[in-house]
Amino acid sequence: MKVGLGFLGLMLLAYFYGPWWGSLGAAATDLLSSAIFGQEGGFFLGFTFSAMLAVFIYGWFLYQKPIKLWRIAAATILVTIFVNMLLNTYWLHLMYGLNLKAAFAQRLLKELITPWFQILVAWLVLPAVGRIKTEKWLHKS
Repeated sequence: MKVGLGFLGLMLLAYFYGPWWGSLGAAATDLLSSAIFGQEGGFFLGFTFSAMLAVFIYGWFLYQKPIKLWRIAAATILVTIFVNMLLNTYWLHLMYGLNLKAAFAQRLLKELITPWFQILVAWLVLPAVGRIKTEKWLHKS
């Protein structure tokens, strides 16, 4: 099981730029990183859409709103269910011809554990980033 911090970049895009601009940023980031660095398994537009949807969900809950644990948890759980479990599993099915039920079952354990780690990391990082964001705007005035 591989657990990374890639979600944090998406969450920060959403936090700083909101659901719409953040989604465009996620698409640009995905396309550029694929073009420059390549991606394991090759490029697939479905995963670009998944990144955009994840940022949209995070942005809906976090952009210009107080940082609350319930907001982080709700956004993370929605991303886990709709993006990671449903969409990404379907993209893998389309790309590799995997049996959909088997792929879903294989990913289920990771997706039951990972969100709690992500919620904890986000709960620690977002308040610190929020202070930086606030200080930046205060010094501009």
